[in-house]
Amino acid sequence: METPDLGAPDIRTHYLRVTNNGNADFTDMFDGVPITIEKGRAQNLPLDMAAHLFGYHYDVKPDAMFRHTCKRQGWNTKPHLERQKNGKTLAEELFGKFEFKPVIYRMVEEKPDLDAPILADPQVPAETRRRAAS
Repeated sequence: METPDLGAPDIRTHYLRVTNNGNADFTDMFDGVPITIEKGRAQNLPLDMAAHLFGYHYDVKPDAMFRHTCKRQGWNTKPHLERQKNGKTLAEELFGKFEFKPVIYRMVEEKPDLDAPILADPQVPAETRRRAAS
């Protein structure tokens, strides 16, 4: 089975940087492995993990990611969906504390200088040689 490319068709997105600006650590599971994004920290997630945890893929709408995350985290319960005094739901406040930014790498061909001299190995310190000999 071929793995779909979750990045943009014209550029290579390799990760999604997720920043947790919330008051608690974000925890979930991916492929049987626990994943934690600590509060106040950012973490680069591979695209397949970002798709699983947050519903991320190229050109996804934020509301689709919001609904996906709510289902995974259990934020689709009645207490999470009741409007608060500020007009937002608890689920909207929790999801709003995350920042999502694609991490894009540009790959450039390296042209090594084949005529450059190869550096010799550094000298082993005399003390190290004495210890090795004894």
